[in-house]
Amino acid sequence: MNTDSHNLSEPYNIGGQKYINMKKKEDLGVCQPGLTQKAFTVEDKFDYKAIIEKMEVYGLCVVKNFIETSRCDEILKEIEPHFYRYESWQGSPFPKETTVATRSVLHSSTVLKDVVCDRMFCDISKHFLNEENYFAAGKVINKCTSDIQLNSGIVYKVGAGASDQGYHREDIVHHTTHQACERFQYGTETMVGLGVAFTDMNKENGSTRMIVGSHLWGPHDSCGNFDKRMEFHVNVAKGDAVLFLGSLYHAASANRTSQDRVAGYFFMTKSYLKPEENLHLGTDLRVFKGLPLEALQLLGLGISEPFCGHIDYKSPGHLISSSLFENDIEKGYYGETIRVNYGSTQ
Repeated sequence: MNTDSHNLSEPYNIGGQKYINMKKKEDLGVCQPGLTQKAFTVEDKFDYKAIIEKMEVYGLCVVKNFIETSRCDEILKEIEPHFYRYESWQGSPFPKETTVATRSVLHSSTVLKDVVCDRMFCDISKHFLNEENYFAAGKVINKCTSDIQLNSGIVYKVGAGASDQGYHREDIVHHTTHQACERFQYGTETMVGLGVAFTDMNKENGSTRMIVGSHLWGPHDSCGNFDKRMEFHVNVAKGDAVLFLGSLYHAASANRTSQDRVAGYFFMTKSYLKPEENLHLGTDLRVFKGLPLEALQLLGLGISEPFCGHIDYKSPGHLISSSLFENDIEKGYYGETIRVNYGSTQ
């Protein structure tokens, strides 16, 4: 039974492959001709007013000199032994030339101290994500505040020859859907991202490209066919960063150089996006041994498609019983893939 579905329309089948019709995104929105990266860049990382305004309008803000280059060198040294990839990654979710270092905060104290705990990053994330609500309980009204928490912190090494990654919204892990709007509306975001360049990042070496203004797009606005004047490759120096909303379409680009491009991407989310009870921390793993797959999944030890709750892109249940979760990676992270047909009707 499907209790909450936001399908665009009913797909149709041709030769065993499902398709859906969509139109090219023609409207430039906020990305008017002549727009340059300077329009959504700040020189002062503590100019909160400017950062917030640019994120509201464009969905992102480039922050110059976010972290000292010497700290980038320290992070690269700490993270280097932890890069990996799986052979099944042949373009999805990453090109075969890309390696990742997941759970970076556990491998690098510098990442935790100087990136994730950075005051500006936390303050901006709280601005967009914090919630304060009032709940009736008996004869009183209780006010409760939900803060932020780290959703993910992964360092990506885009190697020479890597191809373009497909555009996506980061907040798909929480099945967040958005309706088209003319201007930013608070209360719809579940993530704020921070991309930090640990090496120089430009169009040639695989910089992140972003569709400016796409945080305002709805389900019928296609990230696969749009006016390319809305596309920007984030051109930044080592130590610079880019803040962006979880609803902004973004992707890694092809690396046409002979050098690796290394950057870390860190996402804050709402702190209530988790179970009420924490059953894992402080629990001996032997408690879970011998439990059937269904029980382990009900206890939160399986991935929610596409990636939510993973440990190194595997279900946490791998630590309990690798045999029960043996097809976790090979089967892919998506329940179904539907191809898009542009500009035609069934």
